[in-house]
Amino acid sequence: MKTLIRCVIAALTVLAFPIPDARAESSVVNIVSWEGGRLLPVYERSDQLPLSAEDILRLSRNGFAPQQIVRMIQERRVAGDASADGLIALKKAGVAPEVLQAFSLHALPPNRALNLSVELSFEGVSREARRRYLYVILPDGPRERVFTADLGAVLSGHWSRDVLVDRTDPLLPRQIRRITFSGEVPLKTYGQKSVLVFTSTRPDIIASADIPGADRPGVQTYTLDYPASSLRRDCLVQIRYKQDVAVPYQWHMVRSKLQCEWN
Repeated sequence: MKTLIRCVIAALTVLAFPIPDARAESSVVNIVSWEGGRLLPVYERSDQLPLSAEDILRLSRNGFAPQQIVRMIQERRVAGDASADGLIALKKAGVAPEVLQAFSLHALPPNRALNLSVELSFEGVSREARRRYLYVILPDGPRERVFTADLGAVLSGHWSRDVLVDRTDPLLPRQIRRITFSGEVPLKTYGQKSVLVFTSTRPDIIASADIPGADRPGVQTYTLDYPASSLRRDCLVQIRYKQDVAVPYQWHMVRSKLQCEWN
């Protein structure tokens, strides 16, 4: 009876799963010893960072066989432009068809949005800013995404990420209040972008063309290189305010900083 059952199972297996091409790469897993645990190392991803399109081009030009590059792509994935234009550019540069196919299959998903955080640090005890309105302008192709904040409302409110750092000493009392706002910013275009950070007395700026001449010398500009795909897409704008020496009850922006993490 057991022999008959084995024969029936074997016959059903042959009917359900046709004999694979003998040239195809395969690996056998014993499900009894596996028991839902980790698969064999051949299925695992490397701990190395993903390759880029530039990495693939350099490997192709420096004697690596297409099969070697395909295996590297399978193990590490690719952070790069896998669009039609991106693949055409690699093909014109001489990358092998099988490498292009692996690139298309194992590329990380394209970036659709940026995780943006704006951290405001206020040193002192005043609740009034000399230039009341903060602006961060981020271009996205033909459009601009304008982020603004009424510092009067910020300073008088209480926020979910609102921390007071006491730096008081006997000779120089000082405290720093840090407020952070975060959100996801949809972006459709990739590449270099010029981010503008500035303050103004005007509440109605809706584009960089509206920046008054008096405010332009204080505009701080940063270059952001937004990749087509990446493991991370986090950017932090840090803006430091300090009590004005001439007008002690008001703040002024001392400096700002932009840093992004992609991998």
